[in-house]
Amino acid sequence: MLLEQKLLSSYQGILVSVDYQQRLEKIARKYTRGTGLSWEDAFQTAYLKVFSALQAGKFREGDVEQFYYWAVAVARCVIIDFIRKESLRKSQSLDDNIPGTDMSLLDTIPDEFSTLDATERADLIVKALESIYQLDKCYPHRNYLKLWQGKVDGKTQNQIAAELRISQGEVSKRWQELLGRITELLGLLEIKDVKDKQLEARQQKTAYKRSTKQW
Repeated sequence: MLLEQKLLSSYQGILVSVDYQQRLEKIARKYTRGTGLSWEDAFQTAYLKVFSALQAGKFREGDVEQFYYWAVAVARCVIIDFIRKESLRKSQSLDDNIPGTDMSLLDTIPDEFSTLDATERADLIVKALESIYQLDKCYPHRNYLKLWQGKVDGKTQNQIAAELRISQGEVSKRWQELLGRITELLGLLEIKDVKDKQLEARQQKTAYKRSTKQW
């Protein structure tokens, strides 16, 4: 019990640290840029969500470093959700990309196959990161970790190619390769199969309705 309280105190210490709050501010500024939304509001929403998630025991186990990565991942998901909801409320086009991302608002709206909340999605992100470290050790010559870090830093494929001294085409190939291996490690292929089958079923149902209407 004493150990748990000590860990909780350490986790809370991370949340009030200058480093964490500066990281959170950077994320909030990045994703709200060009939206007309307040980065301060996004920051506050994310900060409170992470704190509440910690108090609710959403972070189940791990050291201080793991908690830091988890807290940042949760905050990023919350900020994206905040922008999505506020943008939809202001009737922004669903086809517009969220600033700083390659995702459209439409892509972020939960459907029957995507009901994960911010903390659950953050857990998935952390697991993906752990998978990248694992893959980087297994395939050191592929430079998966440097490739991932380049993507996170917003570098172009040409910039990453120059740093790794490979072609732009090779960067693209390795990126798809990395995504495939992460998907396999996390068991996401099964989820994709379910989605594909459900989509096929919906399409068949729609086609059937159209054919019956024609008769």
